[in-house]
Amino acid sequence: MAYEKEMQVARDAARAAAERILELYGPDVEVRWKGENDPVTAADEAGTEIILEWLAREFPGEPVLIEERKDDLSRLEGDRAWIVDPLDGTREFIDRIPEFSVMIGLEERGRAVMGVVHVPLTGVTFQGRAGGPAERVDPGGGIEPLSCRPVTRIEDMRLVVSRSHRSEKIGRAMERLGITAEVPSGSVGVKVSKMVSGEADLYIHLGPGIKLWDACAPHAILTSAGGRMTDPSGGDIDYASRSVYCETGLLATCGSLHEEIAGRIADLVG
Repeated sequence: MAYEKEMQVARDAARAAAERILELYGPDVEVRWKGENDPVTAADEAGTEIILEWLAREFPGEPVLIEERKDDLSRLEGDRAWIVDPLDGTREFIDRIPEFSVMIGLEERGRAVMGVVHVPLTGVTFQGRAGGPAERVDPGGGIEPLSCRPVTRIEDMRLVVSRSHRSEKIGRAMERLGITAEVPSGSVGVKVSKMVSGEADLYIHLGPGIKLWDACAPHAILTSAGGRMTDPSGGDIDYASRSVYCETGLLATCGSLHEEIAGRIADLVG
């Protein structure tokens, strides 16, 4: 099947990074700040080095966009690039909340085609690829196919909300949509894992802050599970963009009612 080797390598690399990340998981995490609300730790750096080594060995010469390294734009010179967040949910990692993940995605011609999200504290991996199903891989190797929960009414949806970056616009979006059920979570990867596992149905991020490495791997998994991810207006996310930002945010749904949701929150975008 398509992307079989890529997914195997991404899964193994994510697990290797997670092992080192857990060695650094403790009460005395040293933190430095790249910007407001943008922390980085030794675990971020360790995960970065391990994943870069794996990808360089298994796919030599292929460009990698990774959070903790400068984007040299070499990823724009070919048809595909790896897009990686070595520790998504750094804030949760620091606060010892078990909602952080290692995320490795692959884009081709601007489209997310393969993704792996590994949750270090459970040892569970979520994976998906173009032409294949979304799957949950347990630590012992057991594989379970995943699909989004069918929902026919927006007001019945459960919205997964950011535990550490919630904006006032989300409350307004919930009112607009008639949604009352919330599922708090850190890490975009963990949020989407809840969607493909049937715990949540919808994720909205309005405004700047989301970057390509936050979205690529979860996007591929969600699509494989029958869901959709776009910008909040319903437009495609271009993973071959020169900018690393998803400028207006993102909208992730379990597929049903996606356009209607985008239409209802349109005036909250920006």
